Amino acid sequence: MLRVADDGALTYPPDAYANDGVLWWEQHDQKIVPGSKGSLPRMAAWLRWNVKPGQRFSTRELRSVLGIDQEHFQRRQRELREYGWRYLSAKEDPSLGEQCELLEYGWWPGEGPRPRRQAISAKVRRQVFERDGGRCVICGRAAGEYYEDGSRVVLTAGHVVANAHGGSASLDNLRTECRKCNESARADTGTAADPKAIVEAVRSLKRADQRVLLEWIRRGQRSRSNLDHVYDRVRLSGPAAKKAVVEYLQELEKREGGREAR
Repeated sequence: MLRVADDGALTYPPDAYANDGVLWWEQHDQKIVPGSKGSLPRMAAWLRWNVKPGQRFSTRELRSVLGIDQEHFQRRQRELREYGWRYLSAKEDPSLGEQCELLEYGWWPGEGPRPRRQAISAKVRRQVFERDGGRCVICGRAAGEYYEDGSRVVLTAGHVVANAHGGSASLDNLRTECRKCNESARADTGTAADPKAIVEAVRSLKRADQRVLLEWIRRGQRSRSNLDHVYDRVRLSGPAAKKAVVEYLQELEKREGGREAR
């Protein structure tokens, strides 16, 4: 991380410099420092040595310090997530505005060659969603449902072990996550929440629910009851199956109502 010298100038540790003696996020001769060309490696290097997890940065700031003004700069910034970088943007936390909050470092060029990205095929993504019942395994929300803030749930196939850390795009290393759970991981970052208020909310639960909550926390995802599984089968079935289920349940209601009337 950067340091401030006595004269006010910024200084960096040796690892922040490439083998040509120039900071990793500056321009390099590719024959001397291969793999450092392009906006993504440069922004990854700058973030690694200028922003700590929990601190904020902005796209405008990145453009300015790197001197890059290209059309697809924001797309390159989003691609950082495919290399293990985790950060929040206004999409996940509207209060951030134009800023982003860094959660976790990912690959940067000083670690070696850029990891090869393994694209998740449409077939594998569909298999992941079907296996997980079309719900986020972390929060349990389904595609098309809504968060408390009114935004709509969108599902994605998230890596259990990140691609940047050697994780593959195979079925056994993927799980269904909503975009908020995939991006934020607030519990791992210590973002603002009053511990006493959270514990008080847990204390208000029934003992059986507290045991289930502890299981969810230990597993890092919520378990689902038989009712959840059956509901998802109905939700994902065709119109004919849904109609048959509704008619069956409505008939049960009529019978129960008739018994109560007697």
